[in-house]
Amino acid sequence: MNIFKKQLIVLATALCIAPIAGFAQYQFELKPFLSYFKDAKRYELSFNYVMPQGYFYGTSQVKNGTYVVGDTTIKRTNTATGIGGSIGLTLPFKATGHISCWAMSLQLMVNELTWNDINSTYGTDLKVVAPTSNALTATTLQIGLPIGVDWMVGNHAIDTKRLPLGAAFGAGLMPQFNSTALNGATYPGLKSGIGFGVTPYVKVEASFYVGLDVKVRALYTMGSKIDLLGVNQAISDYTDGPFKITSTSNLMLSFVIMPFSGGWKETNWWNTYDTYNRHDRFN
Repeated sequence: MNIFKKQLIVLATALCIAPIAGFAQYQFELKPFLSYFKDAKRYELSFNYVMPQGYFYGTSQVKNGTYVVGDTTIKRTNTATGIGGSIGLTLPFKATGHISCWAMSLQLMVNELTWNDINSTYGTDLKVVAPTSNALTATTLQIGLPIGVDWMVGNHAIDTKRLPLGAAFGAGLMPQFNSTALNGATYPGLKSGIGFGVTPYVKVEASFYVGLDVKVRALYTMGSKIDLLGVNQAISDYTDGPFKITSTSNLMLSFVIMPFSGGWKETNWWNTYDTYNRHDRFN
């Protein structure tokens, strides 16, 4: 009886181990980590539409109609819009399944942002009034390098034409440099602002193979304040000053193309031979 029980235990253990071993065979086969820097098929180009948020803090005029009745020091939300582009790369370092992996994500991006209505005024009812003329704007040149870790699944994870869809979810940090200047306002001593910072980010993206791989991506940075511009003087016809502009978060929507994805190895979804795992065939 004891021998019979032992045989059952051995059989049960073997049956439990078999699926695990079988699953291990179905792992995406990784190349040496640094070799992906030379793999053009994993590079991507993107067009970015950027929607940063921040705040204005400083002196604003208070008006009763068209008449200035005084100044107030106030902090208010300020927004901007912009466009830009980036070049990026993913470097897989850990397979998590047959068509998924963990990867390091790198992007070098350059965006141009415009902050509008910096010299908005206030009515006596404490409502913000956008300027009807001589609107003061500022332009920020932003250079960033988001570095993070993504979990990737589908076509762009394993470089396959056979899978039409893919997705990625990631998080990381974005070191960034910002240079900000007022537009149309030239006065002695008025200098551009320089702001550095490292902001955390999260991102999500969807991938579609349509002859080449294209993606749509949303990347959101938050949690860090970056002073972009400080003005310590009045600017005639625009504002009584002083004030500063600070960035607090940024939502970036991107259209991404992988220009060399036409060189991915697998050709069609009906392939029965698994060209990225030479040991296996599909059932």
